[in-house]
Amino acid sequence: MINNRKINLTKLVETISQTQTLFFSNTLLYEHCLRVSFIANLISKEMNLEKQDRINLNHACLMHDIGAYTQERSLLLEINKRKDINIRRHAYAGYELLRDIPFFETFAPIIKDHHNENTQNLLSKIIYFADEIEVLFRNNKFTTTKELSLKTYSLFKDKKSFKDVFDAFNKISKNDVFLILMNNIDELKKENSLLVGDRFEILNNEQLLSMVKAIAKNFIDAKSEFTKSHSIDVTYTAVSIAKTMGFTPADCQKLETAGFLHDIGKIFIPLDILEKPDKLTGSEWLTMKSHAYYTYSFLNSLGLDKEIVDIASFHHECLDGSGYPFGLEGNDLSKLQRIMAVADVYAALRQQRPYRTDRIKHEEAIEILEKMAKIGKIDMEIVKSIPYNLLMLWEY
Repeated sequence: MINNRKINLTKLVETISQTQTLFFSNTLLYEHCLRVSFIANLISKEMNLEKQDRINLNHACLMHDIGAYTQERSLLLEINKRKDINIRRHAYAGYELLRDIPFFETFAPIIKDHHNENTQNLLSKIIYFADEIEVLFRNNKFTTTKELSLKTYSLFKDKKSFKDVFDAFNKISKNDVFLILMNNIDELKKENSLLVGDRFEILNNEQLLSMVKAIAKNFIDAKSEFTKSHSIDVTYTAVSIAKTMGFTPADCQKLETAGFLHDIGKIFIPLDILEKPDKLTGSEWLTMKSHAYYTYSFLNSLGLDKEIVDIASFHHECLDGSGYPFGLEGNDLSKLQRIMAVADVYAALRQQRPYRTDRIKHEEAIEILEKMAKIGKIDMEIVKSIPYNLLMLWEY
C-alpha cells in the first residue's frame, strides 16, 4: 500500500486561490485575496499570534471568497454595491465547500464568519477587517498613509471590538512601504511568502484519498457542467480495468489517487476554452493541452509520490510518441500510466461534451479505442480488459 505522504498544504491552498483568476474569469478577486492575506498576515504578526493560528489565517484569507456565486463576484469588491447582496452567504458556502476536506477543516470555520462583525473568532475578525480595508483601498487612490489611516478610523471608530486589530493595523501601515506593496502585486506576493511560512502535513492513505476525492469534486469537475463527474468516472474505469488485469490492491490505490488528480491542471484553463462548442484555434488547443503539464507541475510541487504524479500527468501520452505534453513513447510508459490513458479516453467518449451533445454508447466507444490501439496510440491489451460491467456506471 502507499506509504504516508508529506504534503505542502500551503502550496495547495495558494494554487487553488490563484486559479480563481481563471476559474472565475476575474483577476481582481485573486488580487483581492492576496491583499487581504497580506494585511491580515501583518496584523497577526504585530499581534504576536501563535504560528499555527497565523498559518490558518493565511490559508483562510487566500480562500475566503471561494464560495462566491457568479452574481456576487462582481459586487464583492465595490463599496457601494455590497449592500445589494447577502454578503454572508458566500462565506458560509466557502465553509461548506472546505469543511470536509482533510486539514482544510482547520481554517474553514474562520471563513464562515469572515463577514460577521460580531464574531468571537479573532481570526475571522482579522479577515473581516482586512477585507474591508482592501475594498476601501481599491476604491480610493491613497497616496499617503495618513489618508488611509483617517479613512480606516472613520470606518471602524464605532466598532469597539475591533480596537486591538485597528491598533495593530495602524502600526503596520504607518510607512510608505505598505502602500508601495499594496500597489504592486508581484512584490506583495514575495513579501507575503516570507511572513508566515508553509504548512506541511503527513497524510495517511485514507486522508490522502479523502482529500483528492474532495478536490476533484469541488475544484476540478465542478469547474464545468461538462466535466462534473469526469474525475470519478476516469478513476472508476481505471481501477476496474486494473482489477480485471489482476493488479494488486496497492497498484489500484495508486490509480485511484492519480485518477482523482489527473485533471487538476484544468483549473488553470479558462472556462471559455473548456466549454467552447466549436473547434479550438491553434493557440486555444495549445492552452487546452497545457492542462496535462500543469497537472505534472502542480502535483510535483505538493511532494506527492513520483509514480502517482506520472500516472496522473501522462494520461494524454501515446505509445507512438504523438501524445502530449512530453511526447513520450511506449517504452517510457508503464502499464498503470497506459491504463490511465485508456480510461481517460473511454470516459471522455461516454460523456457529453461542448462539441458533442450525445453520449457515445459503450460498444461504439470500444470500437473507437480498438482503432486507436491498432494504429499504435494506446495499449490493445488494456482496451480488451475494459469490463462490460462498466455499463452500470454509465446508464444514467
